[in-house]
Amino acid sequence: MLQQSQLKVSNWLPALTLVKGNEEYLQQSAALARLAWQVAYTALWNAEEFSALEKEKTMEFITAFIRQQPNPLKAYTAFVQRVLLARQYITSHPGTYAPVPTQWFSTANKNGFAGTQRWFEAVENTRASLPKFKEPLRAFAEAIRETVQSGSAGDFHYWRSYFISHNAQGLLNLFLSTLANCHY
Repeated sequence: MLQQSQLKVSNWLPALTLVKGNEEYLQQSAALARLAWQVAYTALWNAEEFSALEKEKTMEFITAFIRQQPNPLKAYTAFVQRVLLARQYITSHPGTYAPVPTQWFSTANKNGFAGTQRWFEAVENTRASLPKFKEPLRAFAEAIRETVQSGSAGDFHYWRSYFISHNAQGLLNLFLSTLANCHY
């Protein structure tokens, strides 16, 4: 099972050959932005109801973030990891919280999404020496994308087992909640 896990994880980020402006690129980046919003919403605000305008402005930010990068799949993966790092921080520091999404994603808010850039860079720098450092954070983005796109029970059970085998109960719970939010 561990060999299957390592094999599957090593093939996460296939090379993309899309050109900006291409309809397929726009559709892919829009789909990734919707998934990224579902992850962010579930990770940071799952019990909150937001107005249509709040969601629309937040989606504009997320879509722009993904489209500003040359590889939308890589941007999505980085975005999700940054959200998960923020969730870990909030969970481990009582009294901290994420304000409404438009405030948290504002580039002027250095304590929001913008502040997660240095955390993500630190994780990436550590991965240069320890490639499996915080591997489940990176895997989470792929787990959501793959499971939602395929709708396959096999993918669901694979990723469920992955988080269990990596002793990542918090990410398993978030995985399950995010999938529920994506489908309902």
